[in-house]
Order: sequence, then C-alpha cells, then structure tokens
Amino acid sequence: MKKHSFMIIVAIALLYSPVGAFAQEKADSSAKGVIGSMPEGAHINAFRVDNIIDSGVINIEGKRIGTIDDLVIDTDTGSVMYAVLELGGFMGFGDKLFAVPWHSLTSVPAEGIFILDQSKAKLEKAPGFDKDNWPDLGDLSWGGGIYEFYRHHVPSPKTSAAPAAPQKQKMLQSYRQYPGYPEGGYPSTWTDPFGEIFNAKTVESVTGIILKIEYYESIRLLIYTDAKKPVLVALGPPGYFEGQTKILIPGNTVTVTGSKVIVDDTPFMIATKIKEGNEELQMRDKEGHPVWMGWKTIK
Repeated sequence: MKKHSFMIIVAIALLYSPVGAFAQEKADSSAKGVIGSMPEGAHINAFRVDNIIDSGVINIEGKRIGTIDDLVIDTDTGSVMYAVLELGGFMGFGDKLFAVPWHSLTSVPAEGIFILDQSKAKLEKAPGFDKDNWPDLGDLSWGGGIYEFYRHHVPSPKTSAAPAAPQKQKMLQSYRQYPGYPEGGYPSTWTDPFGEIFNAKTVESVTGIILKIEYYESIRLLIYTDAKKPVLVALGPPGYFEGQTKILIPGNTVTVTGSKVIVDDTPFMIATKIKEGNEELQMRDKEGHPVWMGWKTIK
C-alpha cells in the first residue's frame, strides 16, 4: 500500500473546527436531498485522506513522535482500521512502521496534529514492521495483538479474603445511591479499579478542551490543556453519569481536578471533580473515595 493510493473522504467525529491542516471540505448542496430533514448548516468532520497523510503525531506526554504514513481501510465496512505511523528517529526506530488502531488517535484540527494516547515508555515496547515487509493486514490474529497492545489496561480490583468480623459501615452524607443497587446494598469499595492507586498528594487541577469521550468500564476523557498538553482522565462508571452529561460534551472547556498517577506505563488523572462554567460534577472526595459507592469503612 502506497501513499495517496486511494482518494476517499474519511468521516471523523472529532473536534468541531474548520481551521488548521484539517480544513473541512465544503458540503455539496446536492446532499440536502439525501440528508432530508437535517437542519441547515449541520455537518460532520470529513477530511480527504491527502489532508491526513503526513500529519504530525504527538504522544500523551505532548512530545512529537512522527507522522501518519498511511491509512488501512476495512473495505467491507468502510471504516478506518489503522493509521500507519512513521516514527522516524523517535527512540531510534529507524525504518520501522507502526500500525496503530484508529481510535487510539485523536485530531486537534486547530493545531494540524493527531494525539496518540500512549506514553514514550509504552511505545518503546510497540510492535512494528519493516517498510519493505508489511504484515498481512487482514490477519485477525495479528490485528488482535495490535488492539490488545494499544488498549489501556486498567488496574485489577483488589481481591482478598472476607474479614473475620463484619465491617462497620457508614453512609456518607450527600452521597448518591448507585443506580441498579437495592436500598442499603452497596458494592465493595474495591470495585473501583483506580481506588488503590489514588494519591491525595498528587492532586492538581488542569483546564482544557474535551477532545474525546470514551465509554468503557469507566468513562475516560482526553482533554487538551491551555498549555497544549494532552491529559487522559478517568471519571467513573457510565451509570453514575446518566442525566449528568451537560458537562461531558466534546468541545467544552472544563477544569478537572484529580490525582496524577501512572497506569500501564501511561500518565492518567483520576478525577475527583470536573467543572464547566457553573456546572460541576463530583466523582470522588479528597481522599479518593468514589461518590457512587455511598459508604466507606469507619476506622
């Protein structure tokens, strides 16, 4: 597969901005008949492949690591599977290329760059291949290994024997009942995968634009700060945020307070609260106890 070997338009639901290297294509007026009742002026972020190839890529620490050399398309679904990165002299990778799952990249149109949500320490272990010896891109076994490498492996909840005597518990005032649990029944505090690594001594606040929201076992944000640095933010279980999503909108400028930690060789912020204008969501108290748990052990 060579650069510029195909001319397609890739639809990217990312940050709304028509400036920078990813200048948005003007919509054809004939599309109105296809779209039907869509309001005038509504659009998605659609970019020609030529505007993506050779775009700069930075890692989660804000360091430029290389460029996008090519894209790999699933012709059955029309979706972008991988971006193939040329890391150049970054950490001495030389002539190797690296296939990265498309969802691991996020565009910053105003900057004309993409963010790869991985750290230098993680990328030092990344699987690559020679420019003149491409792998079988349709091999599901090979592709599964790529996706496994680039996903964020959250810590496993603590497992331990039940205490000899029942623990005395107290409902924390103003804490909210977690959806789905009967009155008086709360999950163990250890079901929070980040609870054991929260460090009150590393709590700080950052302000930036929400670039991406990902829904897994825990909602994760990627924000781009005023200092032009990307930050991964772990919030909490999706169920807790039902009906509380005014703040969680891509493009919103938010201030996040939380504990800076390292998870899977990658810097993360475990959020205690997130604020946008006069709206604020509380996830954890100052000690890191999740609000959605509703209780903590009395010492």
